[in-house]
Amino acid sequence: MMKKLIVCLTMLAALSMNASAYFDGGVTGTTGPDGYRGTRLNLVIGSGNLAIEPSLASYTSDALDKTYRTYGVRGAWEADKYTVGGEVGTTPEVNGYSNKYVGADITFSLTPGAGGKSRLAGPGSRGTTRGGEGVTRIDVGASVKEIMHKNTAGATDLKTNQTQATLFAGAKILMANLSASYTGYAYGTQDTATLINPIPGLNFAYGATPKSSVNARLDLPGYPLVTPFVSYTGTKYKGGVKDSSAYLFGAYIDLSMVTASIGYQIFDNGTNNDSFLSVGAGIKF
Repeated sequence: MMKKLIVCLTMLAALSMNASAYFDGGVTGTTGPDGYRGTRLNLVIGSGNLAIEPSLASYTSDALDKTYRTYGVRGAWEADKYTVGGEVGTTPEVNGYSNKYVGADITFSLTPGAGGKSRLAGPGSRGTTRGGEGVTRIDVGASVKEIMHKNTAGATDLKTNQTQATLFAGAKILMANLSASYTGYAYGTQDTATLINPIPGLNFAYGATPKSSVNARLDLPGYPLVTPFVSYTGTKYKGGVKDSSAYLFGAYIDLSMVTASIGYQIFDNGTNNDSFLSVGAGIKF
């Protein structure tokens, strides 16, 4: 872990010598019922059109007993009118479960924006909103991720591949930023008991086998310092698990170089409602 941190800091120092270099990093903590605790660290280290995005996510609960950690890195080429990215990552084995993944994404800006490389939707959105030129801006794109799951906790080793394909779009209309995505999932012939991977729109890890999910989000930038947002996520699952819905309410606070965020998510799993609170902070320059 220390070696990875040193590498990241070295890259940041080297890029900072370039006038076009930038850094955007933050950490978010999430708490929920039954002792759920999650932490996510995201960094964006860029220079010119090139961006490197290391990430670390960890989560645990009373039921899981131990802590799972997912390490990932995404690289992207960010031009004015498009972004092309690729990513790799892994969840080292805990309680017999592990996974590895690779992915790729592409986003087109039909009306290019000004003042930043972030898109309104997709992996290049980075969770913050930025303006575009004129009254309306539209970003559209697609991503695909292949996840290799493995579970050795039972009497027989269980393995399956999961293909996760997403279509997404975002639009800036007057003071509102709208974004939406649809994700479909396909699996290999042998399913593990529980698959651990993030569902777009959920602020926490949910152990299930998703079949499809939709997410819609509204951000309202333009207020002094504060950007409120609201989001809906609906997910269908395999294996007889009931459909779920989630509503997220929150706000970003932007103090130039320092940012903060808070989000409150209500999750209905078809049987009862659970609440998750997320608080984050970051710096950018």
